[in-house]
Amino acid sequence: MTVFRRSAPGLLLAALLMFCAALTGAAPASAAADYTQGVTAAGTGQVQFWFKPATPAALVDVHYLVNGTGQQNFRLADAAGTWSRTVAGLPPGAALDYWFTYEKGGPLYDTPHFPYTVGTGGTTPPPGGGGTTTPPPGGTGTFPVVFQNNTRGVWSNSQVYVLVLGMAIPGQWSYLKPDGSLAHISHLDESAPGHLTKNGRNYAAMSFSLAQAASVTLPTRLEGARMYLSVGSPMYIPVSPDDAGWGGPDLLNPADPNSDVYFDWYEFTYRYGVIPFGGNTTQVDMFGFPVTARLEQAAIGYDQSVGTTLTRDQVLAQYSAAVGAAFRPLAGTHRITAPRTAAAFRPGGAQAGYLQPAIDQAWAYYTGNQFTLNRLNQTFTGRVVGGRLQFTKDGAGPYFLNKPTTADVMACSGALASAGMATTELELGAEFCAAFNRGVALNTAQWYAPASYYPASVARNDYAGFFHTVGLGHRAYGFAYDDINDQSSVKILPNSDPPSRLTIGIGW
Repeated sequence: MTVFRRSAPGLLLAALLMFCAALTGAAPASAAADYTQGVTAAGTGQVQFWFKPATPAALVDVHYLVNGTGQQNFRLADAAGTWSRTVAGLPPGAALDYWFTYEKGGPLYDTPHFPYTVGTGGTTPPPGGGGTTTPPPGGTGTFPVVFQNNTRGVWSNSQVYVLVLGMAIPGQWSYLKPDGSLAHISHLDESAPGHLTKNGRNYAAMSFSLAQAASVTLPTRLEGARMYLSVGSPMYIPVSPDDAGWGGPDLLNPADPNSDVYFDWYEFTYRYGVIPFGGNTTQVDMFGFPVTARLEQAAIGYDQSVGTTLTRDQVLAQYSAAVGAAFRPLAGTHRITAPRTAAAFRPGGAQAGYLQPAIDQAWAYYTGNQFTLNRLNQTFTGRVVGGRLQFTKDGAGPYFLNKPTTADVMACSGALASAGMATTELELGAEFCAAFNRGVALNTAQWYAPASYYPASVARNDYAGFFHTVGLGHRAYGFAYDDINDQSSVKILPNSDPPSRLTIGIGW
């Protein structure tokens, strides 16, 4: 049982937090001469914020308080050098306290705060009229999630279940009810009327079927969320006695109550006005059945889909034909288990040394040859000395990476990511994890060349490589750092407004 107690910034959340840092970590504005700015009345209860930097900016955000409370943060839209945004739903006569964050030559700067009273007319209008964007639907920050039963009649709506767990308050887990409200997890629900029972143990009934709700409204904040999808049975999720955590399925435990349940999941995080919505389908731990996710934001024309549209039988058949002998036993009745969660690829397992030849070859090569990786305008340089890679980043260092094992690579852990490692070591550890999984560790020129990934002549993660062949746009989350070089199924909106709609397709 995996116990989820509090938010740990994972890959998706970490990416979103980087965006949030741009809203809070800026320096004071260097001078008013850097920009002109203002607010223009745009109708009843509507105003347009505008900002024109003296030099081109990569981004401009506006922040404002209404009568001293309820801070809102929005990314402005650029039109010929003038950034603007129209917001609605403001009370007439409300006092606004607003300020901007803008990029200049790399660093971010915060302007002073400015006052404005709604309904009194605007300040100097934006040059050229600016570029108005559409306010968020309803102005509430909520949005609909639509569930599509794509099982082709195999499972009825009453047999397709959804369970959403996330944090509306940091450190406090809640689950989503079919009416769109949140309820804090409680171990007392395990004995409440309507509770679930399996193998002599009670569980809280936190799932709902598509017959109960084929669409649901997501709240304005739900961070570190996991949306479990299951067919034929709801999920059996234990709640800790202190109501601070819950137990996820343990795929290494044959006695886990979900071991014979067909399930999969979608991950997401969102906080209206602060953290842009981001989510992904995933095969990091397993594949249960085909899932698609379509993310839309009509105001900016955003419409992106990820996932797998093949039938489950097609995926299973193509998987067995595509992967090597070491990976075929990962396919079972209820799921294909990922190498990182399969006993065979763990220490003592039959495939515990599967990647060792490739790891040994790379480590030997970088013992006799200099290691150099240029990525994101940064340079890592070093050499293996005494069995570990000693390196610098842009001349700073030295830093060190120990030689990984097959289990370290498959799980992107241990020598590549563990407590006590410096941030720079974790950065390069993630890069090596991706390179070994993709079979390109020996040649850094191929690390950012997707056409070179998963060569047939090199030991690599066949499981991950396969799911890239069947994923929409060849995107998949086949291992923990599959987002290196933007190969994963993660989709993040460019602003913290709500999506227009999220559509989750549940296939079979």
